[in-house]
Amino acid sequence: MKDPHLFELIKAFVFKVSPLIKPAIEKRFIKPKYDKYPNLSFNKNGMPSISQYSSNSPYKISDVFIKWGDKPDINLEEIEEYNQCIKYLLGHEEFRQSYYPENANDTESVKNLFEFYIKQTPIYLLERYFLLNKEDGNNENLIKEIYYEFEKYIYSKNLFFDIGIPILFLNCTEDYFELNENIIIRKISDENHKARLNVKSYSPAILDTIISSATHELIFKNYFIKKQSSFGYTNLDYETAYPIDKFEKFFNAIKIVTNHNSGFAQILVYPHGWVDSFHMDLPRIKGISLRKYPNYFEDFYWNSESLPEINKSDLEEIKLVFLNLLTNENNKIQIANKRLRYSYLRDNEEDSILDIIIALETLLSDNIKGEMTYKLSMRIATLLNFHNKEYNSTETYRVMKKIYDYRSAVVHGSSKVNSKKEIKIEEDRKSIKTISIANDYLREVLKALIKNPLFLDAKEIDNLILK
Repeated sequence: MKDPHLFELIKAFVFKVSPLIKPAIEKRFIKPKYDKYPNLSFNKNGMPSISQYSSNSPYKISDVFIKWGDKPDINLEEIEEYNQCIKYLLGHEEFRQSYYPENANDTESVKNLFEFYIKQTPIYLLERYFLLNKEDGNNENLIKEIYYEFEKYIYSKNLFFDIGIPILFLNCTEDYFELNENIIIRKISDENHKARLNVKSYSPAILDTIISSATHELIFKNYFIKKQSSFGYTNLDYETAYPIDKFEKFFNAIKIVTNHNSGFAQILVYPHGWVDSFHMDLPRIKGISLRKYPNYFEDFYWNSESLPEINKSDLEEIKLVFLNLLTNENNKIQIANKRLRYSYLRDNEEDSILDIIIALETLLSDNIKGEMTYKLSMRIATLLNFHNKEYNSTETYRVMKKIYDYRSAVVHGSSKVNSKKEIKIEEDRKSIKTISIANDYLREVLKALIKNPLFLDAKEIDNLILK
């Protein structure tokens, strides 16, 4: 404990006022409660449903300190323990440095805001204690736990935390899966589900039903930022603070391995034992909301009767692909990986087919002039048959030329675009969407090149052809 004296002041105040709150609330005809408190349920498709309204919302005890009419139910200005806390915090250098902006002008409004923070701090701690305390008398362990989190924030120069990325619209059979020592997948607890509904940014607006729809989260452990003095705001309130590219590679790995589309609408921050503010009786989770998912998710996708599932075997393969994408420095792989991501986030398939062809050309072309359609079709047919014998070289070659015909029609604005959106597969005489086959080819090519980086040199594929 860095400041035992401050702890004793806070404890004295909390233990003095806490027994007064329940009688004050019971005197009220209308009991003060939070009007927004998360309620958690689960849909038939396995996805959580988190709403902002619950009949079990806790008491909003700060209301009993507000003056309604003549006087408040509990007048804190008349309580010596409260005044001692305020007086001590006014001269507390670490507290001031934690909240008062470093470059702030000493204007009256800034001073008033800082004084407001000081006056509210004991109340925040008291409310947290009151909502969590399940004992009849004073709970020494609980007030210590709450104070330690508060004090750790004040005295920390660097704020350590884990990052959570809820995985949208995928059911997972495993509650816990380790990708490496610092990256895991885990099931989101009920309490964290409730707490994360409050994690939202002003823009873009994202539906609660989208935010809710994740059972598991990807966790990146042991990150930190330098603490800023800005009245509770930090770099964690901005997208640029996070390694978005790493997160997107994980969702690409899911796509490459399973062909399932997913994405994320939140980035969550799980503090390592510090807190800058509390949120009712819920776990303190910070973070932002952002739109990193296919647009069709917003078209009532959450009402789907069933959703894709990933099992342990899928996770093992996703792990291998993802860890390779994280460390792979080959520029071809990285460019193609981004184009794959663009392709399944697009609004229309005509844009998507261009992304896929650009990715395939990046991976398999060379600097030698020649007829691109022929060379690329031959190389894809050869590589896919080498990687997976289920792909017939002759059929793949024929289909790839059809995919190129579709791409050319899109690029040149041909009136025949619609007629090229499907390809007839001769083996089973079925017609399949061109974009679907192209997507599968790109996924398989990426898997083949990740496992066999030798073939990133197109000449090595040509050597296979000659064999």
